[in-house]
Amino acid sequence: MYQLYNTQSSITTSLRDFFEISCNLRKTQLNILPAIIFGMAISESCITNDIVKNLKEEFNLVYSSSVERRIRRFFNNTLFDNYKFYENCIKHIIKSFKPKHNDKRIHVVMDHMFVRDNFIVFMISLRIGKQSIPLWFRCFKGKSNKEAFRESLLEEGVYFVHELFKNKGYKVIFLGDRWFNSVTLMNYINSLGHTYVFRLKENYKCLVYNKKEGHKIWNNISDLFHYKYKATVYENIGFTRNNFLTNIVIGPTKSEQLQKIDSSKDEFEPWIIITNGDTKHALKDYAYRFGAIEFLFKAEKSNGFFLEKTTVSNIKAFENMYTCICFTYLWMSILGIEYSKNKSCYKNIKIEATKKYKNGIKRVMSLFKTGLFLLNIAYNSRIKVRLPFSFILYDI
Repeated sequence: MYQLYNTQSSITTSLRDFFEISCNLRKTQLNILPAIIFGMAISESCITNDIVKNLKEEFNLVYSSSVERRIRRFFNNTLFDNYKFYENCIKHIIKSFKPKHNDKRIHVVMDHMFVRDNFIVFMISLRIGKQSIPLWFRCFKGKSNKEAFRESLLEEGVYFVHELFKNKGYKVIFLGDRWFNSVTLMNYINSLGHTYVFRLKENYKCLVYNKKEGHKIWNNISDLFHYKYKATVYENIGFTRNNFLTNIVIGPTKSEQLQKIDSSKDEFEPWIIITNGDTKHALKDYAYRFGAIEFLFKAEKSNGFFLEKTTVSNIKAFENMYTCICFTYLWMSILGIEYSKNKSCYKNIKIEATKKYKNGIKRVMSLFKTGLFLLNIAYNSRIKVRLPFSFILYDI
């Protein structure tokens, strides 16, 4: 007898089982949340109407308008602690995570995302491959909400990551752009025993030894000498009037690699990086920020769930909906990683996620998109394979 695998019912039941293990949710939340996440993944949308159109089986005998109201009620449910839910999920998943490289370096990216003029999201994500997965986030109403940038919030997120990887022996490297030029934040990361690699604005001053003067003098960072074709390193210099001891690395203004990116420019604005870590790796570490966090935001917006098309205006509704998006993205990424790591278990499925080139193998389909593709072709046994729900996160 032909057995149907990966039905909507079996998938939502497996999600419900995972939530019962990792989270403490109310029964009413457990009944609807797996269906919302499944609907988001199948429809590749966070729009309520799109989700409803893709919910079958137990929803077949229910009016679509009734299902829409149930989803909207969930999004507006003040009893659903969305942040605690996601934090419990990620804590459970990270327990089995191990870095790919022997040096146990992991890169954690901090950044802000604007959803039109309506909301701001502060996101901390973990780099996996050439993308990243959400670790911790907070949402705020309005485009210019100062709460999204306060130092106590940033430190709260850093501390969560610290506790997440505590006693695992990992070298956690925090990456951030010029929004995070805070001595207080850098000092806090340093006090926890981690590494920061941030890009600096040019208008800061630093205390640097001057050979002609024979002692240290204050200089604008933009006036510091730097080479054109190689990085320039300043170690143990005083940063700002606080005289915060740190390292600064200034990238080259000319290089063959940069010329390949844009041959129309003869010189480029150099990266000015501040770090308490290894200056030899500072520029390379900061480069990991690109693609990692940007791909995550792009997948949530225009290349995955079309977040900017939502008409949600209530901050609680946005928080709950965004949490569902983050978990769905996490789930699809884990599926993509599972397929990429264990292709021998999916002999009937051929996903061209990578291609061979002269200079090696390159990924042409993201882990997130690979997971979406795998879900769609495995759904209702279009290809006979069992989807895993162990939620084991590999580095890749």
